[in-house]
Amino acid sequence: MVGNGFLIALTRDHAKRIFAQPDDEKLRHLLEELRHLPDLKKTERVLELGNLWDPLHRCLTDGELDPMAGGSPLKEAILGGRQLHKGNDWAAALVRPDMTPFVAEALGDVKEDEFRSKFFALNPASYGRPIDEKHFMEVWVALRQVTVFYEASAENLEAVIFSGKFES
Repeated sequence: MVGNGFLIALTRDHAKRIFAQPDDEKLRHLLEELRHLPDLKKTERVLELGNLWDPLHRCLTDGELDPMAGGSPLKEAILGGRQLHKGNDWAAALVRPDMTPFVAEALGDVKEDEFRSKFFALNPASYGRPIDEKHFMEVWVALRQVTVFYEASAENLEAVIFSGKFES
């Protein structure tokens, strides 16, 4: 099981602040600060994913919750970007602004029937949640939201950072 996750589209100044953080705890606090900035929320530069980031990553890669799994550029969409956190309790993965157009295009090419097949092929033991039509539709809608988010980030030449919490 996982905790909540989110994507943030980063301006150059935000990215500089992120890279300037001296440790994981300060990075986590900065990401939470950015996540709750009214300007970023109002301009839809933050996308809350709840715990749907888990099945999104699994279905865009090889079915497991592994940042190294899958092929580029789909693996970068959620968990597979440049890892900025060194622990295993949460994730912070960055997609550079020059890569966001490739991620956006790859996400736009995902077909519902292929995504559905990958979703219903998830290993229930490792996934730990019901695999049914209702849950599939939640994940599919979230994928469409992530696609639009990446398209806007690519258009604005923004980096994207994902952050999500792992729970045991």
